[in-house]
Amino acid sequence: MAGKSDRLPRQFRLMPEWLGQSGLWLRDPGDGTFDAIGAEEAGFSEALADRIEDWMDAFDSIYDEEDPKASAFASPADFDAWRQEGEAIAAALRAELRPGETLEVILPQEPGLTS
Repeated sequence: MAGKSDRLPRQFRLMPEWLGQSGLWLRDPGDGTFDAIGAEEAGFSEALADRIEDWMDAFDSIYDEEDPKASAFASPADFDAWRQEGEAIAAALRAELRPGETLEVILPQEPGLTS
């Protein structure tokens, strides 16, 4: 039998995080923390999961391991394109949400970004 928390509407977050994170997070109804989750594991389409993976690969590719604060896109135009794709992914995620589920989107506002 499913527990009460299994029936609560799921709360997702789209937020990039360096290296090895999916960019998609699911709120734990028990303690309120967000844990990384794969899009397919969460029940989203394979096409959307692949799109998120490509978007996160672009984010990870700018990571400067020696100086993480120096991590940045090559140009403001590159950042804008990446951010616009993040916004489009958010719209696609919302289109696939089940009734009652929510999505919070946290994207960097400026091209010189760190997480």
